[in-house]
Amino acid sequence: MDEVVVKGLHRIEVQDSKGNPDQAVLEIRYRKIRILPPIGKQSRYPALTLTVIHADERRAPKNRKKIEWKLLTDLPVQSRGDAIEKLEWYSLRWKIEVFHKILKFGCRAEDSQLRTAQRFDESDLGFLHCDLAHFLDDDA
Repeated sequence: MDEVVVKGLHRIEVQDSKGNPDQAVLEIRYRKIRILPPIGKQSRYPALTLTVIHADERRAPKNRKKIEWKLLTDLPVQSRGDAIEKLEWYSLRWKIEVFHKILKFGCRAEDSQLRTAQRFDESDLGFLHCDLAHFLDDDA
């Protein structure tokens, strides 16, 4: 992606290795690529047109690893704003992971063997509410 011109910059909030707030300035590049199916399957599957979004931190920080994200998407990316939107979605992945961890361990969702929404009773919702409220307060 080094041959692709930088389409813009994007500033994000991060934490350093000690948990202190920090900012990172990312160079945004993106381009379309075409992926062909394996040779033996080209008659059954079409080629895919995808967009590669590359976000690379301009300078190496002192107290944390340098950010370098490479994303592939089949969603339209026609502008810097479109690319940043996809990057912001990607940056939420950690919150989604924590949410699933809360469901699994905090609410013991796997232990309850839920098969229908009706079995998810009010007490389960109470635990979920408390855990999620705590989680959201930590990130504020």
